[in-house]
Amino acid sequence: MRRSRGWRSGGRNWNPGLLFKFHSFCSLIKSIGAWGCVTMLAPGIFSCAPRNKEFPVRPSRPIARALPVVLSDSELNRSYLDTVSDLQRLNAEMKAANNVRNFEMVREKAVEGLLKARSARQIAEKIQDGDLRGQRLAAIDMTIGDLERLVIITSQQ
Repeated sequence: MRRSRGWRSGGRNWNPGLLFKFHSFCSLIKSIGAWGCVTMLAPGIFSCAPRNKEFPVRPSRPIARALPVVLSDSELNRSYLDTVSDLQRLNAEMKAANNVRNFEMVREKAVEGLLKARSARQIAEKIQDGDLRGQRLAAIDMTIGDLERLVIITSQQ
């Protein structure tokens, strides 16, 4: 029994060039070539990834937008009155510092009070009731004017 190497023709004349003329075989060869190319490129691409890190790319946080919240007049009035009570506390501290002739402390408290008064004015502007809003704005505008003058006077001392 004779052993042959390679393809067996089975008694027929075998032409290997004929094998590549079939369309299905060519597409098979192309797909095998493409997979081979991907198989060869994949290790090279993955070798560029940073090592020893849990997440090589920092995940982006989802952006959440809060809906605008419109406070009621009672909530706005309560917030305004809380700010005014803070202003009264600062006024008492300024009087105590003025009695001791500590003008730097008076100026610091006046600047802090000015910031609180301006935030109270912003709160008062949001009140829906026209009469209440007008009263609150008139009162806080007088306070803001007094505090601005006090800051100017104490900065000259």
